Amino acid sequence: MERVWGGVCNFHGDNGDYQWLQENYGISEEDDVRWQLFLEYDADDLSEEDREDEELMAFLEDADAVEQFSQSMLARYRSSSAVSLKVTGTKKTA
Repeated sequence: MERVWGGVCNFHGDNGDYQWLQENYGISEEDDVRWQLFLEYDADDLSEEDREDEELMAFLEDADAVEQFSQSMLARYRSSSAVSLKVTGTKKTA
């Protein structure tokens, strides 16, 4: 995250952040949310509401699907060296 968003996490999940992430890494808001849900699940910190989502739980409990998704996210993050310069109010690629 530091490589992409700078020394301080400057990702706030606003439309501009997701647009930049999609344009530079091919990662959608849906992908990012799914990744965050996986992290919460892995840390046993998933909300009760999310635990009741049958589709989400089917994904999270499918080790092969989670591994494939994780590998895809890793490949996309490795596909670019773009760094958000949001701290300065601009966004550039490196």
